[in-house]
Amino acid sequence: MDIYLLQLIGHWLSVFFVTLVSLFNFNIVKTTETNVENNSYTKATTVLNQIVNYKTVYVYNSNKSISSKPTILQQGSVGLIYSYENGQKKVVKQPVNQIVELGTAKATTYTGRLTTYTPYCVGCSPQGNVACKVKGKKFSLIKNGQYYVDSTYGRVRILAAALQAFPCGTIVHVDTGTIPPFVGIVLDTGGSMRYAYKNGYVWMDLAYQHKGTAEAKKAGTKHTKFTVLRWGW
Repeated sequence: MDIYLLQLIGHWLSVFFVTLVSLFNFNIVKTTETNVENNSYTKATTVLNQIVNYKTVYVYNSNKSISSKPTILQQGSVGLIYSYENGQKKVVKQPVNQIVELGTAKATTYTGRLTTYTPYCVGCSPQGNVACKVKGKKFSLIKNGQYYVDSTYGRVRILAAALQAFPCGTIVHVDTGTIPPFVGIVLDTGGSMRYAYKNGYVWMDLAYQHKGTAEAKKAGTKHTKFTVLRWGW
């Protein structure tokens, strides 16, 4: 038989076969699944988890009293390293240093006068605003109250003082001997306090949101102990 005729017949048989598969959806393909074993999974491998302790770094603040409590500026966290039996190591997590702030200034103590005032005093702001701005904003004794929340010392009382000596943000421990000792923050000032300091005398004013409280009547004294814990912000 002519070779060309055989090729032609074979070609037409292929076309016919493909047509049958397409028309009748014959499945003539056989799928064979072959499992390949990964020997590495059958071997025992020793992995050692190594904890890396963090370091404590100290920073020093000359505006903060040496007697004040340390402040954690950044919490430390441990690191983690995987050590394999073949000597290889993989750093999973780097340790983070803990940063602690310490005061270096000597705690300065004064004995002076403490009086009390409200935002309704003569010469006070009609809105009750104190002299110092807090984070660039006004702070009102009428609207915000007689307490301020400090990032380091927490909820503290508001004081008025001579700002040329006790700048805005100064933290003071106050002991009058007539009411329980408390911590205050200088956010306000007054002419009497500035004049007293020029003449060598410390005078501070304790703010109250409302008039005539029982504590306010007992708070004022000429023999108050003022201990500065932080100078300004």
